[in-house]
Amino acid sequence: MTFEEFYSKLNLEEYPFSTFTTENEKGKEKILFSTPSNYSTLLQAFEQNSSVLLIGERGIGKTAILLDFERSLNNGNDISVKVDDYSALSEEYTSIELYKFLLQRITIKIFNKLASEKSRIKKLSYDEKLLLSYLLKEYVPTYSKRNLKSKIEQIQIPFWKRTLIKIGNGIRPIFNYTATAGSIMLDDFIAKHFKGLPPIAENINIKDYFPEIPSSVEQDFESPEVCYQFLDTCLNIFKKMEFGKISVFLDKMDEDQRLQNNGELIGQFIKNILTDNKLLLNQDMQIIISLWQTPFNYIKDDVRTQKHFCPILNWDKLDIENALNKRLGVFSNNKIKNYKSIFCENINDHDFNQIIRLSNKNPRDLWHVMDIIFKEQFKIDPNSNCIKISTLKPAFENFVKHFNYYEYYPKKLNSRANSMDFYSYVSYLLKLDSPEFTKNKLNDQAGTGGSTNNYVIGMERIGLIENISQSGGVVQYRIKDPKVVYALENVIKIEKS
Repeated sequence: MTFEEFYSKLNLEEYPFSTFTTENEKGKEKILFSTPSNYSTLLQAFEQNSSVLLIGERGIGKTAILLDFERSLNNGNDISVKVDDYSALSEEYTSIELYKFLLQRITIKIFNKLASEKSRIKKLSYDEKLLLSYLLKEYVPTYSKRNLKSKIEQIQIPFWKRTLIKIGNGIRPIFNYTATAGSIMLDDFIAKHFKGLPPIAENINIKDYFPEIPSSVEQDFESPEVCYQFLDTCLNIFKKMEFGKISVFLDKMDEDQRLQNNGELIGQFIKNILTDNKLLLNQDMQIIISLWQTPFNYIKDDVRTQKHFCPILNWDKLDIENALNKRLGVFSNNKIKNYKSIFCENINDHDFNQIIRLSNKNPRDLWHVMDIIFKEQFKIDPNSNCIKISTLKPAFENFVKHFNYYEYYPKKLNSRANSMDFYSYVSYLLKLDSPEFTKNKLNDQAGTGGSTNNYVIGMERIGLIENISQSGGVVQYRIKDPKVVYALENVIKIEKS
């Protein structure tokens, strides 16, 4: 039996867990989109033109939400600029680099619109058209020089004037020949009457007395300092052309390969944007940034979270079950209404809760858990028309042991193998006798010694543990990651593969 035949027996027409990211769900991303219970608050802030710093763990649905925000825009008038490649920015970019980076991407979108809506340009003054020409020349790199010149002329020079210039330049060679001949006759006359002057050379080329008529197009612009005021001026010009809302979506800043998943480096990389309040509060442009929570934790004290809308994305149990039901419904052509129906009848609520618990209430992780469950069932008994309880335990262990923890936890560059790293942290946590502990307990049971305090600070910063209470100066901590808790409870080793 093939795997396709196996999942078809569970009423699925397509396999729902072959992709784990919104980007790979082309054509289905809209119908698969599910929302956490607080989504209406997020959408309202976006529609009110507020800057939004969307914070959450990887896989929590940040990109899907940005795409839904984008779908809510008026495609005829609004400008949507999505950025997910930051290679043009240096790792330690300045504010000027950032403004130029943003302006270039906005300008490209503006000219894509203007290609079919040139009448908007008529609303500008001559000086504003010059500035628009400058933007075309300096910020839209895809045009060839010939096309660029043509585009600039269309912006700055009316049609009748371009026609006269073209006619004038066409007959220019005749005027030049006549003027050159007349010049030679005049030179001969002068030579005869002023014999002290040197003779004219007999072999003479036609001189360019009548140079090509200039189009009065300013192309050699003086490069201005690309600063906030210049960006703001350009945004005002775009507004004058009666474009609507300009929304800039900054996604996947934490995935820049140069930063090598290092939480501190990522934090420093995004800090310049998050602390630029005048940029985030600009009335002519809305910036929406999706942020991985771990690097944000490194710099959140420097960010004016009271000035900007900074929601932390979370899914409750009902939200994530609804998302799973919707996904199974889409891929079964609505034959599956509830995910529990694909499991055998002897599976109880405790087992279902364990599935949701291991997913950490994270949609992407839930798709991974379900994928492993399906494949484990296919391996054990492909003839079954439901997922058996005997499948769950090996599937859970497989999920916990082989999960890509570096996808959700940062690496620390140039660190020793046994220090300040997720796997070294977990090696100590798995020596505890329960998920809750104090620093003293961690030291006694795991032998962390003089590094105990540093380890606790590091684990809390990357979201591996959390502070749950404090009494008499003693802080009680708890392991936050349910996969690590499951490993602790079931004596499973989590090691680098």
